[in-house]
Amino acid sequence: MKPAPAAEAPMTETGKVREVRENLVIVAPERSGECFGCMNQECKSGAGFITVENPAGLPLKTGQTVEIGLVGRSLLGQALTALLPPLFGFLLGFNFVRLLFPQAADGASAGMGVVFLFAAAFVVYFVRKKHPAGKGYKVTRIIGE
Repeated sequence: MKPAPAAEAPMTETGKVREVRENLVIVAPERSGECFGCMNQECKSGAGFITVENPAGLPLKTGQTVEIGLVGRSLLGQALTALLPPLFGFLLGFNFVRLLFPQAADGASAGMGVVFLFAAAFVVYFVRKKHPAGKGYKVTRIIGE
């Protein structure tokens, strides 16, 4: 299997397989310079192990070196989930003032839009904190034994 170019597969890293459970794999990522600024809470709290999916059903064994990465769709989905509700919140707040008070100034409409924007952002934050989205980590290829 030919490795994907770096431009097509951002957010890839290598690691050693520690355990295989059907289509879930426990991987110990190799530490690199990127780990210093990493915000992956699962990796930090799990003694350096992360759980990834093996959707392709690759024949994985303990001790193999694999490449893992985030799927582009999950990044796009997470971005849309984070950005669209606040945008719609702003539009809702802005138009809410316009409908209730047609004589209101633009500043009042914009102010209510900002209030709804922050309210939607907080709702998204707390919902995602309580129900985290799927990580989207997947085994992309086997590098070696």
